[in-house]
Amino acid sequence: MCHSSPRTAKSLVRPFDHGFTLLEALVVLALLGVLVGMAVPAMSQLQARHRLQAQAEGFLDSLVLARSEALRRQLRISLCAQADGGRCDTDGQWEQGWLVFTDENDNGLLDAGEALIESHAALPAGMRLGATSTVKSYFSYGSEGRSVSANGAFMAGTWRFCQASASVGWQVVSNALGKPRIEKYTPPQCP
Repeated sequence: MCHSSPRTAKSLVRPFDHGFTLLEALVVLALLGVLVGMAVPAMSQLQARHRLQAQAEGFLDSLVLARSEALRRQLRISLCAQADGGRCDTDGQWEQGWLVFTDENDNGLLDAGEALIESHAALPAGMRLGATSTVKSYFSYGSEGRSVSANGAFMAGTWRFCQASASVGWQVVSNALGKPRIEKYTPPQCP
């Protein structure tokens, strides 16, 4: 029976068997470059979708805040599209941001003496936010936590968030009772 000593086995291993050649390393790097190049566009689109979803969830949070504040304070709380100077934009450019405030005179506008509860910044460049005509200029909750217009009728509407680089949009929908929800939608075209 022949036994080889550890020295003999070690001497059979050549020093070239312990690593990669330069050519092998370059091939691996080239393959990694191709894979990363393919993944970057998909990752950027995923990132855009998540940013859009975060903005829609922020709007949903503002609606929930307005509803809870209306119940807590027992007075009308409104949201409006924000214009320059922290005022309400009656044209309904919601993508400029939005305000949540006490609406003590029931007009859907932030007037002197009414408390500003929350101010949301404008959407990032490239994102759009459109609203249905029923909620174009403002949205209000009465003291009972139900959505209510200036004339006392119920309010319901949809705010749609979209971005040209994202194939999926998000919409926040408020029903006739004022209960908001968020859902995905496929925008036909994002202006």
